[in-house]
Amino acid sequence: MISLRLIDAYNFHHICDLTVNDTQKPFIAPNVYSIAEAKIYPEATIRAIYFDQTPIGFLMFSRTMKDNNKPWIMRFMIDHKYQGLGYGKTALKQALQLIQATYGTSSVYLSAHKNNASAIRFYESFGFKSTFQLLDQELVFKKEAPRQ
Repeated sequence: MISLRLIDAYNFHHICDLTVNDTQKPFIAPNVYSIAEAKIYPEATIRAIYFDQTPIGFLMFSRTMKDNNKPWIMRFMIDHKYQGLGYGKTALKQALQLIQATYGTSSVYLSAHKNNASAIRFYESFGFKSTFQLLDQELVFKKEAPRQ
């Protein structure tokens, strides 16, 4: 079972040790950097992604870090040992639910490096659509809020 949990003294080192595969490393910051960044930007929310009792990934989102008052998924990663097993899909679904609960029914943004085809396909499969905006070599994507 996938869950999103607080990062604390007990799981901090485990979350910092998670890594993506070598071909993905140029596209995402190490988790330790993201955790430090969240300390500097208190509006950021970070969560550990767990499968049962095992930490398998990391999530960071914020409403103001990249674009004024728009919710952004700043980081989303699944450790290389747990990719391709469906955990990322379940985790992203839970992340979107958490973001919607945190900010209300607003659209969600994220970016992916323009050369990271697997991430782009993954996010598009969730309904994220390119805005055709380029931000620091990354394509910006938007997922519209569900209609009420």
